[in-house]
Amino acid sequence: MSKEVKLLIHNLYLKNNTVYKKDKIFYKYKDNFLKNRFSLLILSAKNFNLNNIKKIIETFSFPEITDFVIVVGNDSDKNLIIENFKNLNGKVIVNPEPQDVLYSSLKIGLKAVSRRVNFIILQFSSLHNIKKETVKILIEKAIESKKDIIIPTFNEKKGHPIVFKSNLIPLFNSLRKEKGLPYLLKNYKDCIEEVEVSDKNIL
Repeated sequence: MSKEVKLLIHNLYLKNNTVYKKDKIFYKYKDNFLKNRFSLLILSAKNFNLNNIKKIIETFSFPEITDFVIVVGNDSDKNLIIENFKNLNGKVIVNPEPQDVLYSSLKIGLKAVSRRVNFIILQFSSLHNIKKETVKILIEKAIESKKDIIIPTFNEKKGHPIVFKSNLIPLFNSLRKEKGLPYLLKNYKDCIEEVEVSDKNIL
């Protein structure tokens, strides 16, 4: 890949499968990088908090995450995101009905996800204290797993973020918002792999 591409929020750029920072080699991509690209979808239409979003984006700053979509509840919040993350590779989408069920924000956000990604990471902005190591575990598990949905657990309790393959987007979009994630996770158990983590902040 000869064209330089700006990545994330750290002034990194990609050239010949190597990531550079200020003209110094920062790290190299694995050969299968382009087959394992992730989009981070942050739902923040309710209880918007800019500092929470900043913390989430920093925690999720991995080379595999090449696309960011943030769903907010109004134009004011959207403008704050744009002003604070000018170099972020992604989109900020407004949910015109922010007090609607969370699944409505999910469906709106999925329409903005890059079609070049292979996985989507779904994260609520209220869960901003998740550990970076937890994110790393979930990314690695999603890549190696034969299941379509990865869910972290802590003491056998399910949490977030949920990671799912992009081929499930049509299924997510086809469900009525009243059913939401609980219906999906209940009726598609065979597609799910649970991953126990030592991070109570997923709950």
